[in-house]
Amino acid sequence: MLYKQRLFLILFFFSCINLFYAQTGYEIGLLVGPAQMRSDFGLREDKDTNTGNIGFGAGIMFNINPIDWGSRRDYVYDHFKLRFDLSYNKTSLQHYGKYVDPEDNSDAAQRLRNQTGEAKNFSGGIALEYYPLSLRNFFYQFFDFSPYLILGGQLTFANPDSNITDADQIYAPWGLNAINTESFYTTALNTGIGIRYKVSDYSDFLLEAKWQFFNSDWVDGLNHDLTYNKNNDSLIWVSVGYVYYLN
Repeated sequence: MLYKQRLFLILFFFSCINLFYAQTGYEIGLLVGPAQMRSDFGLREDKDTNTGNIGFGAGIMFNINPIDWGSRRDYVYDHFKLRFDLSYNKTSLQHYGKYVDPEDNSDAAQRLRNQTGEAKNFSGGIALEYYPLSLRNFFYQFFDFSPYLILGGQLTFANPDSNITDADQIYAPWGLNAINTESFYTTALNTGIGIRYKVSDYSDFLLEAKWQFFNSDWVDGLNHDLTYNKNNDSLIWVSVGYVYYLN
């Protein structure tokens, strides 16, 4: 009798696993694209800074798509996905704007022109994806495009670098304490928008733009107290990707 009970429990356990797997959609995707670092290098909102301090990012994502967990009338299951992702970005940095004007031959301007940096970040996190249109209808190809919003959090390992570390080479108003190139961990708020295009029964192309707001102003290795760059560092990543449905 005890043997039959154990056998029943084992069969019941594996049946639950199979049922859960069958009712859950799993997706894996790859993303690549340009990344714009907004930091203490250059003037924020300056056109040359925004177009100059651009690097590259690449990542992998894994989505849980619970469209079959609830009924067809269940809004949550038909409009949300859970997303896990890992990414790496690298940006070469230099100063732009009026303080490095080519016609300015001052020592201060020359120090800024001589300074370069590099921001290298590994990030991993979790987020919710919200789809205004029905996930079921998109999966069964009632329409080809599906927009979405992203909101989540990330843990980032920042590894900044700079060619200037000596006090006699640093832009005078900052001081030596404005530079720190030691690696460290920080958190970040991750938000964005995107759109998917269905290319087959089990694959999509996507285009998305994500904003990563770091909880630190040291991600670029530079942190000064001047008012024109008082905000924490941030990253804008525009990527294209390919997503494959595992089941």
